[in-house]
Amino acid sequence: MFRKLVAVNEASAGGKRDVGTPMSMTLMVWLCCLPLVFLIVAPFFGWKVAGTGALALLGLLLVICFGICTTRVYKKGGERHA
Repeated sequence: MFRKLVAVNEASAGGKRDVGTPMSMTLMVWLCCLPLVFLIVAPFFGWKVAGTGALALLGLLLVICFGICTTRVYKKGGERHA
């Protein structure tokens, strides 16, 4: 999906354009999932459980994003500090 976004941006902008960091994409995915979490969970279990579920979803997405980012850094050779 990310490659499709880059391809669309390249075609429309005439060159490669940055669509954001993985962490900002994670935040956007979480924000888009919030209405679904609250519409599905809140009527059945209440607002506290829906809020806890939303925070748990954020934590899960952050762990996944962190895993993707760290594997990218190590595959590219990583940052070397003296």
